[in-house]
Amino acid sequence: MNAPIRKLGLGLLALGYVFVVYWVFTRSSPAVSSRPVTIRLAHWQIEKGPPDGINAIIRRYEELNPRVKVEQVLVPSRVYNQWLRTNLVGGTGADLMEYGVWLDGTTDIPARYFEPITDAMLRPNPYDKGTPLEKVPWVQTFTDGLLNQRVNAPDPGQFYAATLTEVSDRLFCNRDLLRAITGSEQTPRTFAELRVLFQQVTNYAARTGRPIYSLAGARDNASWLIQFLMQGCMMQRSQRNDRHGILALYDWDALGLYLDGHWSYRSPEARAGLTLMREVSLNMKPGFLQSLRDAAMQEFLRGDAVFIFTGTWDGPSLRSMATFPIEVLRFPPPTKDDPVMGPYFYGAFADGGGGTNMEFYLNKQSAHPQEAIDFMHFMTSVEGNQLFTDNSGWLPSVREVKIPPDIVAYKTPLDCYSFGTAYVLMGSTVGAAIFRNLYLLTGSQGSVDRFVDAMEADMPKAVRTDLLKEITNRAIIVRPQDVRIMVIAALSQRAPQDRSLPLARERLESSQTQSEALMLQMSRQLAVAGPAN
Repeated sequence: MNAPIRKLGLGLLALGYVFVVYWVFTRSSPAVSSRPVTIRLAHWQIEKGPPDGINAIIRRYEELNPRVKVEQVLVPSRVYNQWLRTNLVGGTGADLMEYGVWLDGTTDIPARYFEPITDAMLRPNPYDKGTPLEKVPWVQTFTDGLLNQRVNAPDPGQFYAATLTEVSDRLFCNRDLLRAITGSEQTPRTFAELRVLFQQVTNYAARTGRPIYSLAGARDNASWLIQFLMQGCMMQRSQRNDRHGILALYDWDALGLYLDGHWSYRSPEARAGLTLMREVSLNMKPGFLQSLRDAAMQEFLRGDAVFIFTGTWDGPSLRSMATFPIEVLRFPPPTKDDPVMGPYFYGAFADGGGGTNMEFYLNKQSAHPQEAIDFMHFMTSVEGNQLFTDNSGWLPSVREVKIPPDIVAYKTPLDCYSFGTAYVLMGSTVGAAIFRNLYLLTGSQGSVDRFVDAMEADMPKAVRTDLLKEITNRAIIVRPQDVRIMVIAALSQRAPQDRSLPLARERLESSQTQSEALMLQMSRQLAVAGPAN
């Protein structure tokens, strides 16, 4: 008996070996890529949607470019800052890396590690051939003309990033719960109607004994909400502070304006925004500042909150996991007759839409910069961005891309105002002070006065620290530019027929002058203001 069993076992083992060999050589991916060039794309958007969208782009790109392999590197947002700096310092960073100016403790990274792509941005995207954008400069193919990137560029006049999507802030509503509480699916259209709903939810929770709140709460959601409300209430002040007449305020400008005495958290407009924030926060679960955005999503998906205020980046996850119908709506705005904001009402204010995001930067240390830029071209072409939109459930960043009907509500109509700053996260030090003191505004024992007193005590030193960082980061860029300008000038003498060289020199000289002027302005503001008390 043992011999036949042994033979049967050996036969099965041999059969399994043959099958594995067949699979390895005919079905599986090779251990070493047969493509001579590999580039990597790193980002933190690991929620449902974006990885699928980027994979769709990669599959099509690799069909068109058989010599290039593209790898998508997914990094959790909680460790992305550390991962970003560690890999850049170690020389192991991806070729293309997502970055945002709001990332804590990373303001020096663009100047140190990212390469401008201005020359490419000023030429048409080669992958848009045969589309209405065929002859349009790459920068103008984006729905916002890369306005956010212009504002946040580490070097004025240069382009550093290509964006993949547009995002907006939205209220996601549990329609079943809304109907159970109010007897109707009618959502609030103004902040006054939202106040009425707040009271209805409070009464329902007391009557039924269910721990139901109007809004799901977490630190992240509170951050987005206070920026939204402050931006709207400070609109008149922002217009007055727009000294350059560009209909926008840079973060460094808002910091300098604080030192110059043009605004503070004690100003009536700022207090109005903080009052609205406190009013809304009291309709969230107590202690919500101790939680991150995942906790707020779970609270909403359990049916413990009528709304969640979040970005459209959470839309695919919410819609796929919810067991109830979800309605997407814009946050009900205060109106001119609002008792809090009315005196400072300027008009409807932007709810995050209009600017493009999920920006990818070129790593200076990339071994394959041309291939990396080529991939950036494809993913932001009409074809590539359509693949991303169709497979991610996120909005496009590129003109001529069709928006699927189920996410049209994410697109913000051009019926609102924005001046580009919310007077909240203007720098990493100021942002840290906001989060450190926010409990004084939103807690049951908190108040606008307590928060304002704490912030005004912290702001003089925090603003100075962030302005000094701005000066240092711009110096990193300016110092080596003289050498580059001289090299381009020498090349121009050797190749006078190359008209691109004088243009490149002119752009470098212009950006250098702007950076030096900004450094001088910020240094002057610090000198005039003097040391913090």
